[in-house]
Amino acid sequence: FFFLCAQRRALVGCSMASKAVSTPLPAWLKGRLQPEPAASRFIYNTFFKYSPTYMTTVMLTATFAGLAFDNVMNGLWDMNNRGKQWKDIKNNYAEED
Repeated sequence: FFFLCAQRRALVGCSMASKAVSTPLPAWLKGRLQPEPAASRFIYNTFFKYSPTYMTTVMLTATFAGLAFDNVMNGLWDMNNRGKQWKDIKNNYAEED
């Protein structure tokens, strides 16, 4: 951080910013100073900016991802084992009263 402030005093957030220096930006830094897209800014400000909302997002995402994974895997299992499971063949062995 201090290196960047010393090299480029015009960076936003540098406490030593007094006047803009006309030195060119290094290539690795040039892409980082581009304005971020509105979608990523919205997602960050809504879900990740504060710790409570971040943890809530993590917990809800993990819960719903786990439920979705379970449902998909159960569906694949049932599709690959159709006719071999008790729920498929229990009518063949129904007790007569």
